[in-house]
Amino acid sequence: MLTPLMVMALSLLSFSAFATDGYFSTGQGTKNKGFAGAGIAFMHSPFSAAINPAGLSFVGKKLSFEVSVGYFNPNRKYTVIGAPTPPQNWPYEGRQMLLGLKEGTVESGSSTFIIPAIAFSYQLGDKNTLGLNFFGNGGMNTDYAAKTYYSEIIDSFGDPLPNGFPNPMTNVTEPTGVNITQMFLTLTYARLIGEKHSIGISPVFAYQTFEAKGLQAFRDMGSAGMPGLPVDRSAFVTNNGKVNSTGVGFRIGYQGELFNGFRLGATLQPRIKMSKFDKYKGLFAEEGGFDIPSNWTAGVSFDITKDITLMADVKQIMYSKVKSVGNPMIASQMMPMIPNPNMTSPADAYMPNPDFVALGSDNGAGFGWKDMMILKFGAEFRQVKDWQFRCGYSYGKQPIQESEVMFNILAPAVNENHISVGLTHTMGDHDINLAITHALSNTVKGVNPFDPAQQIELNMNQWEIELGFRF
Repeated sequence: MLTPLMVMALSLLSFSAFATDGYFSTGQGTKNKGFAGAGIAFMHSPFSAAINPAGLSFVGKKLSFEVSVGYFNPNRKYTVIGAPTPPQNWPYEGRQMLLGLKEGTVESGSSTFIIPAIAFSYQLGDKNTLGLNFFGNGGMNTDYAAKTYYSEIIDSFGDPLPNGFPNPMTNVTEPTGVNITQMFLTLTYARLIGEKHSIGISPVFAYQTFEAKGLQAFRDMGSAGMPGLPVDRSAFVTNNGKVNSTGVGFRIGYQGELFNGFRLGATLQPRIKMSKFDKYKGLFAEEGGFDIPSNWTAGVSFDITKDITLMADVKQIMYSKVKSVGNPMIASQMMPMIPNPNMTSPADAYMPNPDFVALGSDNGAGFGWKDMMILKFGAEFRQVKDWQFRCGYSYGKQPIQESEVMFNILAPAVNENHISVGLTHTMGDHDINLAITHALSNTVKGVNPFDPAQQIELNMNQWEIELGFRF
């Protein structure tokens, strides 16, 4: 469901870039980002609905409108350590080719992005509030000026290969990378219960885009099947341009003050079923499936004085339950033909792989992500008239296992620690908000599953600066 508002914003949001918990944004709205995404029990801005719909009841104005513009700088790279295994050392007398990557470090391009978001709330009477939010829920982007999944050794054998098969390196191109963007339009209703408790619900209209480049090696070595096999999705692996996907879901939330200065908050968003990326049904599991995983957050906030509020949240994102994200990559299952261990002549040098699972199948290879559990802490200081100062810290064990580094060159979401600061300056009925977030550099290293002589190291750090205005 593509609304006119989404069409307008897509002209600006033609990328995926957010300070991230996995590939979800760490927070929504400039104030919330100043807490590193904490504050599920301390919502009181129009952007509250993007995190906890119940927070709209505490905006404090009959009509409120907020816009933000963020500058995002992700720095991601991969390093291949170790020379490829030479052909004379390949298994089965060289019949099993190993995909050894080029040694060295490659940095991703596309390192600066501008990110807009808008939010609106309107109070109906004393108890009811409506809201509208348009924002980026998350995404991932890589753009390597290199033939990443490419073996110079295999390419040197010519096309066709000596065994008669097509050379899977012949058609490999650069750049290599993916670009996925997720955008949400939420329409929110919040209801005040008594004076200090609220519940809310937000129907969510989700829109996402995807594009992949430079993955011809997986296509041409038959990982998605090939003509003549029972499965052939080889035309739907890579370089098919941008494709979109839509879905509808909802988010529910609660926020309330149990006693003076002590609040609880909680929110839940079930999995959003998305239409499939049909042009990439030979890449993603479930023939192009890429649903938005379920997630929940719960937290507390406490006014330790009238001018200082502390908060703590716990958030979980169920990445592993979405097969295209959670399925592991098992190299031995990605080759349709394998060396015959009982070879008696060149004619029977290869045999069908009984364990073959084609890319795009329900159990096809994915990114192998685990679920994420994230702890967030924040503080706000209001001692200076018309000024609010914020800080925050977030920690979540990154979702990429050491065994999954090969595919995750495309999505090196390895950050674990985020620190942030923020402020608000009030001028009459208007606010100016600022937030700065830094995702500290982190690295994950593992073995190349297609050539165990090599290791692959993924690294990323991020900076985000966001400026917001509330009217």
